Amino acid sequence: MRSIIQQFTHDPSVIAYRLDIIDDFIDHPELLSHVEKSNTIIDEMRFATGKSHSHDSGLLQTVSRLRELTIYVDFIAQMQRAFAGQESLKSAGLRRLRDRILRIFDSADYKNLAIQLPKLQHGLDSIASVTIGINLDAQLNPVQATLVSINDRRFTGESLFGKLFAGGNEYQGISELYKDPDVIESIVHNTEKIQVSIAAEEEASLRRVLFRDLKKLLKNVLKPVYPIIDQYLHIRCKWILGLEAEFAFYIGAVKFIQRMRGLGLPMCRPAILPMGQKEGRLYDNYNVNLALRMSYKIDEGSLNDRIVSNDVCFDEEGRIFILTGPNSGGKTTYAQAIGLTQVLMQCGLYVPCSRAEISPVDALHVYFNVEEQAALETGRLGVESKRIGEIFGAATSNSMVLLNEAFSSTSPGESFYLMKDIVSALKLLGVRAVVATHLHELAESIDRINEEVEGSSKLISMVAGMKEATDHGGTLSNRSYKVRPCRPQGKSFAMDIARQYGISFNQLAETIRERKAGSLAIYDK
Repeated sequence: MRSIIQQFTHDPSVIAYRLDIIDDFIDHPELLSHVEKSNTIIDEMRFATGKSHSHDSGLLQTVSRLRELTIYVDFIAQMQRAFAGQESLKSAGLRRLRDRILRIFDSADYKNLAIQLPKLQHGLDSIASVTIGINLDAQLNPVQATLVSINDRRFTGESLFGKLFAGGNEYQGISELYKDPDVIESIVHNTEKIQVSIAAEEEASLRRVLFRDLKKLLKNVLKPVYPIIDQYLHIRCKWILGLEAEFAFYIGAVKFIQRMRGLGLPMCRPAILPMGQKEGRLYDNYNVNLALRMSYKIDEGSLNDRIVSNDVCFDEEGRIFILTGPNSGGKTTYAQAIGLTQVLMQCGLYVPCSRAEISPVDALHVYFNVEEQAALETGRLGVESKRIGEIFGAATSNSMVLLNEAFSSTSPGESFYLMKDIVSALKLLGVRAVVATHLHELAESIDRINEEVEGSSKLISMVAGMKEATDHGGTLSNRSYKVRPCRPQGKSFAMDIARQYGISFNQLAETIRERKAGSLAIYDK
């Protein structure tokens, strides 16, 4: 998953290929259910395949290969049931997989294997234990041994007293069960896992010979199985193992869509515009990260009335957003929402919108400010400068850049000077960008920058808005988290912050009057 997301594609055909598969799984939920079951089978096959290709004994390889072929038959049968009657699939990927599965299912090799395997497996399952007879000399030392029987049931250990007086069955021993000394078990000692042999060396040397000969014996017993397995050496399962990550990706994608829709939030298939068009139109776009965090805080119900969505439009009228607004007004959430939507689209996934038309980008370059680290000689300003320099060293006109409160640690004058140069360079480069900033002077300079700097990416002022509400007869500015094209509103935001913290002139004057009144009351007493 991480690899796909970090290396998202900008090839429209790959994006459409994945979206078609997701559409098919959404339109055919029973197919998705079968694929989920198939992925469990693939997981079992991965273990069996590793054993059959190991350097262990031929006996183990034979048993593992038999198990691998059994899982192979189960997988093909499961997928055949999944694709039965699925003639209306539109995705090239699922149609190609369906055709391959049905070809295998109808082949003579598969039909013969499906008939022979149960018989072979039954024979293998019938070997659960062996009975060995041991002759003793006059001193009760073992001198001879012979195989008495091969059993389809396992032995269990028991004490001699329990065997004689508590009854039992023929598969119950009269001593503890001894184990193969070659087997190493892991134990935990003082919270550290260590490996120890399960048998003393003296006992191990005697029993090792016995177990070695038993393995030879069982290998001979399985000789009739070898030629049958050899008939199917050409059957390879590696291509099936490769489906596990693919299936997991699409299963997760569909469940993600279902989860968001279950919360009352839209998810849609995006329309893919040419990269060179450098446009994006998102309708009712929201931040999926925020939605997921909020979903864990509610037991049930919809988030539709709690998550604020915004329409976003990158086109000739504006490709670089200079985003201003109050603290905690939704600027970071808005920028994140746009970036996440772009990543999801370029992974071939549905996006958090009611409708979307998006041009791919060749890369997404992001800088969200960081706290200064004392260990860094350059300090926070140096870290920010280095990172933004790296962005301009890699970004192209087909990239997207997200900058969030860059250079907020320096003085307003220095910050404005630096950011003015950066947004001018973004325009010259021709990228799509969102620049969230506290610098209202930067937003006020947009017209001049658009006139003076060449480039196809026009700057536009975007404002995280406010809404007016009445509280006990007074007017209180509240954050609406709605973002819209608008001239910067620096003074109104400063007034909002002042009122929020009770430091507007009227509030401070009221505080002073209350304190004076309180002091006079105490004096009168």
